[in-house]
Amino acid sequence: MLHIVAHIDVDGIACHAIAEMWAKKSEIITKHYFVDYQDIGIVLRLLSEIVKSEDEVIIADIGYSKDLIDLFLGQCGKLAPIVSWFDHHRWEEEARDKMSLSIKKLIINEGLCASEIVQEELLPESETARNLASFARAHDFNGEGCDQDIFYHACKIQDVITSGYPKQAIVKKLSEGILWDHDFNIAYMQYQEVRSEAMLSMDNTIKRFFVSVDSIDIIIVTAFASDNLEAKYAKRYLFERNQCDVVIVVWPNGRMAQEVRSNKFMIVLERINKFFKGGGRGLVGGGTYYEAVNEENCSQCFMEIVRVITDDRD
Repeated sequence: MLHIVAHIDVDGIACHAIAEMWAKKSEIITKHYFVDYQDIGIVLRLLSEIVKSEDEVIIADIGYSKDLIDLFLGQCGKLAPIVSWFDHHRWEEEARDKMSLSIKKLIINEGLCASEIVQEELLPESETARNLASFARAHDFNGEGCDQDIFYHACKIQDVITSGYPKQAIVKKLSEGILWDHDFNIAYMQYQEVRSEAMLSMDNTIKRFFVSVDSIDIIIVTAFASDNLEAKYAKRYLFERNQCDVVIVVWPNGRMAQEVRSNKFMIVLERINKFFKGGGRGLVGGGTYYEAVNEENCSQCFMEIVRVITDDRD
């Protein structure tokens, strides 16, 4: 059996679909695990209990955090010989070296999206897999250097994912080369109203902070988002409507997504990653706040995050 563990955005779902295509071609049974950084540890512990020696595990589009690597090499070490890990996020050199020596295969390339790595590794000759990876790249790189029609289509696929459409069904269709159909369109259209309401709700939670970090003046905008609002759209929305250098979005389960306008403000990502067990790529990052967040306590959450940024606490 092939266990496929990957993220829940377009890139992650494309990884699932491409791995599914490869497994079907090889007549291998699959099981999919759709994860975010908040539940990857749970899935790894589960896999360490249920996998058999003849199984294979693919982990894709899940980046580095110290706690995750420590968990993997500690409690989940028995998985190491059967794990192939494909990623495009920043990894510390020491962690990269440890994992390279421990698992079956580790490929990290920050210049690609994760599904491009999976496609090149598993199905280098497949046009369908290559098309999926191109959609994922367009979305992951916010349309930069991509055909805008592809980017628009990729954003629509993300809306279908965020709408609550069953992820297993999305993977099945994509793996069969179905990039859009009537059911996808219904889910997309219905989600537009949901997203509009979610944006209005997020607007009511926005807070602005003016801080100085290492003699750099920084304007930070924070917001609380509902589960039916996707990270890239939320961050883009905040940047477009606020004159700021950094945006930070937090979700009910404590998931955090942040982005800075330029390398000048990378110190913010570094401090969030250090304290909130985060990681990232380029000018974006993620992390996990240490408790559940709601509209009542989100202001306190924002202030705590900003204190971490300005204090550089251990």
